[in-house]
Amino acid sequence: MEDEGFDRFQKEVEVETPGGHKGKRYIDLRGTKSKTGEFKDIQVGKQNKNGTPVSRERKALDDIEQAGHPRPDFVPYNKP
Repeated sequence: MEDEGFDRFQKEVEVETPGGHKGKRYIDLRGTKSKTGEFKDIQVGKQNKNGTPVSRERKALDDIEQAGHPRPDFVPYNKP
């Protein structure tokens, strides 16, 4: 993310997700560009054999997006 110009980083960013599978979720990593305020969210998790996020990760991504936030980029920690 640094090579994209993001220079401030937060871990475990809490997001209220009313009406979601859970009432709040935590984005694993948020990078912010100090000059513009632009941010990018990353969710790290397990993927299925077909390369898609496992159910709990999909639900978290869906909850965050349905709460009005941009959908985080998903980065798997395992290789199927």
